[in-house]
Amino acid sequence: MNTIVTFGLILISILAGLWALWPNINFVGLASVPLLIAMIVPPLFHPTAKTLWAGVDLMMNPVRPGEAVADLLDPERLLAAEAVDNEDSPPEQG
Repeated sequence: MNTIVTFGLILISILAGLWALWPNINFVGLASVPLLIAMIVPPLFHPTAKTLWAGVDLMMNPVRPGEAVADLLDPERLLAAEAVDNEDSPPEQG
């Protein structure tokens, strides 16, 4: 979405610039607005685009049991994971 909106606005600004400057086309005048659009628009749409793609990812890869944040922050599960980590780790040399 971010790319589509940015490229669409750049195309519209180039076409409007060509129409406004037609007989005496000045490159700097024609390129200044699209460059500003290319620098300003993507950061403005980044949160929306990121949220949209996160939603698409969740639709394609639903959360499986044990992946939810509440499951990961369960104190009993954390203690069990620490116990497993301590059993698997090599002995400390001292």
